[in-house]
Amino acid sequence: MRCSNWQNKASWIWLMVITVVTIIMAVMWWQKNIHIQSNIFKLLPEISENQAVLNSYARVNAQLNNQVFVMLQSTDEQQLNRAIQQFVKTAQQSNLWQPIKSNTSLEHFTRQLFQYRTGLLSQQSRQLLQEQHYQAVLDQSMLQLLSPIMPLSAQMLKQDPLLLFPQFLMEKSQTGNAEITLEQGWATVHQVQDNGTEKIFRLVVLQTLQSPYHVDYQEKTSQWFTQVTQQFQQQNIALSWTGTLAFASYGTQSAQQEISTIGLGSSLGLVLLVLFGFRSLRPLLTEFIAVSTGSLMAFAVTHWIFGEIHLMTLVFGASLIGVCVDFSFYFMAMQSQYRNKNGFAILTPLLPSLFMGLMTTIIAYLFLSFTPFPAFRQISVFSMVGLLAAWITSILLLPRLPALNAEPALKRMHFLGQLRNQIVPYAKRRYLMIGLVIVISAIGLSQLKFNDDIHNLQSVDAGLKHNDQQIRQLFTQSQDNDYFIVSASSAALTEQAEARLLTQLQSLQQQGQLGQFQAAGQWFNTVIQHQNIKLLQSIPQSDLLHYAQTMDLNVNDVLNWQSSLAQAPLLTWQQFKAHPLSQLVLSETERVVLLNGIHDRQALQALQTSQVHFIQPVYTLSEQFSLHRIQAQWLLLGAILSLGVILGVLYGKASILPLMLPVSLALCLTFAIQALLGVELNLFSIMGCFLILGIGVDYAIFYRHAKQHSHLVAMALFLCMMSTLLGFGLLALSHTYAIFCFGITVLCGVIFSFVFATCLTQTEDPQINDTQP
Repeated sequence: MRCSNWQNKASWIWLMVITVVTIIMAVMWWQKNIHIQSNIFKLLPEISENQAVLNSYARVNAQLNNQVFVMLQSTDEQQLNRAIQQFVKTAQQSNLWQPIKSNTSLEHFTRQLFQYRTGLLSQQSRQLLQEQHYQAVLDQSMLQLLSPIMPLSAQMLKQDPLLLFPQFLMEKSQTGNAEITLEQGWATVHQVQDNGTEKIFRLVVLQTLQSPYHVDYQEKTSQWFTQVTQQFQQQNIALSWTGTLAFASYGTQSAQQEISTIGLGSSLGLVLLVLFGFRSLRPLLTEFIAVSTGSLMAFAVTHWIFGEIHLMTLVFGASLIGVCVDFSFYFMAMQSQYRNKNGFAILTPLLPSLFMGLMTTIIAYLFLSFTPFPAFRQISVFSMVGLLAAWITSILLLPRLPALNAEPALKRMHFLGQLRNQIVPYAKRRYLMIGLVIVISAIGLSQLKFNDDIHNLQSVDAGLKHNDQQIRQLFTQSQDNDYFIVSASSAALTEQAEARLLTQLQSLQQQGQLGQFQAAGQWFNTVIQHQNIKLLQSIPQSDLLHYAQTMDLNVNDVLNWQSSLAQAPLLTWQQFKAHPLSQLVLSETERVVLLNGIHDRQALQALQTSQVHFIQPVYTLSEQFSLHRIQAQWLLLGAILSLGVILGVLYGKASILPLMLPVSLALCLTFAIQALLGVELNLFSIMGCFLILGIGVDYAIFYRHAKQHSHLVAMALFLCMMSTLLGFGLLALSHTYAIFCFGITVLCGVIFSFVFATCLTQTEDPQINDTQP
């Protein structure tokens, strides 16, 4: 190839750029410097601007997300005991889980706790002492001492004459579910069924060895659970499980199935489409080259800017780059009518419209990148770079290839040209169509609703959801997604802040604004322990003497107990590590308080201070979804106005309305139809509108330049529309609501854009130069 003209020089330069980028990416891959992110939550905005809170949030998520709750149920207790032993043994041998701990450690912890009992008071005892109702405290101890079910010994009465420690344990046991018992070291629930038989449910908690979002780990654990479940079914043992791993695994499998199904349908449809349009499979090869080149350049630039690239960016971005097929179909259809002319001679007069088609789409993506939503920023950059690179590849490659035969398709699609001839020349018919669309849009837009729930990002299986609800209801594992993070500059200040928070939560609990809460401070808080010791020391000796005489206790033992409180060993972090709630202590200066049964979110928000942070992942992200959607709507409006200004500068003010009207009507009608069908819009619906905007303006621009070839352009744009529907419209079949919204928006928007551009856009065509380049 000689570098004798601009196209050859440009081709050589572009080829060298691609080669250099390919080498760089290959070296990075070889050195393992390419970072691909797969965690779906990395696409979401941060829930807080406080880095310390974010770090704590990440650790809490890691702890909660790594838990897997497995429930075994049977009507035969002995059989269930054997099944539990077999399950634990199988789990340990699988090398998929961390070492399994039964709840016998909690029993052991309770027995060991007695020697560190000093300062451990029930809330009732603490409150009575604070109010100096000493006689009430002693009366309470007398009642417990006289209770026939209280196992007592002389040694216990000597060490704890007021029986404060049993009261403390009794209060802690009452905070849980009374139906839950500890059998064989495992949490167990017995339920009598309607037919009189008793079902036994037993819970085992597993800890994952890897991230629950690791795809390979999801596959291994899912296969393991399938095998174990089948084995236990043969023994009449029902096994069900839940946790982040279960939902993430289902989400991944669902996405893979949808990608396979939709991808296969899209590929087959595209093959049939190019065969219909050009009687050749060559366009598939040229589009593959263009999209691959665009994806390579986009991958390199995006990875360089962000330091990593998300898997979702690759999926969405590569699809968005496929919009370049519009330019290819448009050129190949035009080339088929000038089979004896040089390809670049045909391309040159088409370049303005092709370039404007490219720029309108890039501008739409550019505005999308202004959203503060991390996913869309990355996808926008990937799409803009990739689309530009694919466009350059197409215009340098396609003119060098011989023309294809589009005549059969042109004849079959001749009705599109007739449709234009029936509407475009007649102003009244155009105005009637516009008026009808405006009326329908007004009716539909008045019923428009939005759904910004973060759960829309992931599809959920009904059976999996049922298992999750059953396990959490039976074993009170149903804490909400909201919790408090308490952090301060020292351990003492952190414990003080936690103690104040627990007091406030108890008040809200009494008012019915909160169900339950769990915190390490309910068991272990040295600040409260010291306060409790001072309260116990404040009991008048005269009251203690009367108590001892009344209950026939050794007076010296009672008085010695009070005087030795200051020297008694206190519960420390080393002993508390054996307690299950120890995981709520992230560090000496960070603690977590889990919440359940929230009835007044505002009351909890009011408890926030510089040391207490109320974390609401689902609520906060849903709120951010709503804010980002509103911002995206304004950006969409800005993109529409900006495109109108640019088109006015290039084509004159009189061209703004004709070029912008089809896509504007399409967007309005798209929203209206979805509202009438009961579809609630979200951020992904607005994202689809940016794609519609770029494509819809392209259609109008191509028609404007097609006065002598209106029927040809109509056929080419029909193929473009169908390729877009095959690439994006099929996403409307997705079971994930967010993807469904994106797909249905693009499906409606692209169809309406094509119809309105076909029926409303008048044309003026540049002349093709017959001179060879």
